[in-house]
Amino acid sequence: MQIKIAKFYKFYLPGNAWVLALSAAIWSIGGAIVTPFQSIYFYAVGMPTQLIGFANALSSIITAFMYLLGGYIADKWGRRKVIVIFSFVAVINNLFYFLVKDWLWLFIPIIIGAISGIYVPAFNATLNDSMEPNKRHIGFAYFLIVTTIPSIFLPTVGGLLIERFGADYGLKIGYLITTITGIAGVTYRAIKLKETFVNKENNDANRNLISHVVYVFKDNLQALKMIDYNAKNLVIYSFLSSIATSLTTIYLALYLINEANLPPILYGILIGISSLITIVLVLPSIYLIDRIGIKKAAILAALTSPISMIFFVSANGMNDLIAWSVIGGISGAVLTPTIQSLQGNLIPRNLRGRLMAVFSVFPLIISTPVQAVSGIIYTTVHPLAIFIASIPFYVASIIFLSRINPKIKGYE
Repeated sequence: MQIKIAKFYKFYLPGNAWVLALSAAIWSIGGAIVTPFQSIYFYAVGMPTQLIGFANALSSIITAFMYLLGGYIADKWGRRKVIVIFSFVAVINNLFYFLVKDWLWLFIPIIIGAISGIYVPAFNATLNDSMEPNKRHIGFAYFLIVTTIPSIFLPTVGGLLIERFGADYGLKIGYLITTITGIAGVTYRAIKLKETFVNKENNDANRNLISHVVYVFKDNLQALKMIDYNAKNLVIYSFLSSIATSLTTIYLALYLINEANLPPILYGILIGISSLITIVLVLPSIYLIDRIGIKKAAILAALTSPISMIFFVSANGMNDLIAWSVIGGISGAVLTPTIQSLQGNLIPRNLRGRLMAVFSVFPLIISTPVQAVSGIIYTTVHPLAIFIASIPFYVASIIFLSRINPKIKGYE
């Protein structure tokens, strides 16, 4: 039995999927140093605590619009060009974080970073295009392994930089490293990435900017109407879980380091533990998916999110935080390949770019006011209030996930 499992689960990242995975992993050698500490950096350069949520809300609303536009471009003009161009924009944007000296200047990289997100729907569509429907969960599992490896040790490096040089200068070093590794990764991406979809009926070249933007919104709404009951439930699941995530991720590092007085290096170690658990369990999770089905596996994985948050809000020492970190790693190992595979299996190729955008756009739009007020709740009610408020949203999302009846054979 062990031989069969090993053979069936052999490495599977064909063509473009490998190019995107490796380039993202190279980029994240620097990104894993700074990303877990972004709110700490914002606070260190002087941004008021309550405005950190507002800054993320601004990023979300711009990103939502760019995802809509990016999804349309992915299905109308192809995937490769938008991925390459805006990957470089996103990489160079790290220099602006490095150069920031006053918190008001943070809005420049925040806005540019949100605009560069236009390539994400094409990125996700290309991943799905590159994999066979019945092997997508295997492909996404290996994609997760490759791109998560830097997150085992490098968040600890971020913590060391903060403790050695302070949050401001330490993380500036991290953003400089991210720029260097990002240029290397995206250059490889630009050289190796191939186009996966060409729309031979593209008649939009002569449309002016205003009519083009209006058409983008109409076209994405039309694409949403064309999906079935199962895909709509998956959209609602994404919508609710993203609200919960937006409540918890923004102030996570700020709470643990500034309020709970956790040393930055220990926070980095917790992130590393979670990443290690994800990598160790992601291949066994494929076996679980095949044994009990993708839907049941997704529900079990989604259940870990509220459980993890209960451990977090009731934590009374390092052991409880380690338990929170481990449960988060288990969730990442199973949830990511199952949800991404469901998205690919429930959406036909000709709608995939737009609807991959919709899966992100709707949650971003509704999360914007949540993020905007999260800082006010954090500073005026109680720092833990936003984390407690996330739990009912996680539970509600699981209800909609349970209503999905995935196809036996997904779309190619």
